[in-house]
Amino acid sequence: RQARLARALVLSVFAFCVLEAGAAQVQGEQNAFNGHVMQAPRSQYPSLKALKIWNAEFVEEVGEYENPGEVLTVNGVTFLTVRYQFADQRLESIQLVYEGRANREKLLQWLEGQYGKVTLQERKMANQVEWQGHAMTITLSYNFTYKRGALWFVSPEQKHRLHDSIATLRD
Repeated sequence: RQARLARALVLSVFAFCVLEAGAAQVQGEQNAFNGHVMQAPRSQYPSLKALKIWNAEFVEEVGEYENPGEVLTVNGVTFLTVRYQFADQRLESIQLVYEGRANREKLLQWLEGQYGKVTLQERKMANQVEWQGHAMTITLSYNFTYKRGALWFVSPEQKHRLHDSIATLRD
């Protein structure tokens, strides 16, 4: 039993390392999407309206926002929802939800043109691809069961602060 657990742990760590190593790199020092700059102050986006606000241990305020009536289309894909998350009044992430496998392919094509080609390992991962950069990480995912996907633009620095706060709350 212990041998099976140890083998499962080794395989999990190996799979994680392979996936992390396989992520494409964001070309250049890009740190924005659609005029929204990662870590920009909330005050730069006065049209955003709060949906939910909470706090965490190392982050005084976390807020999820939307721009009422916003219709955003990228490469022919119109998003169902667009959400902006701020940590301590700094833009932490943008989440865009889309519908349909064909739209995933359109978004993948656009993302590769903007941020760089994905690796062969990422191409084999049918449900998620990722671009990593110093100032921004981009993740495109798709759920075959629900036929919906998400496109995330994330500030790695803000994400780590927020994750650390949430992790300490669970202890």
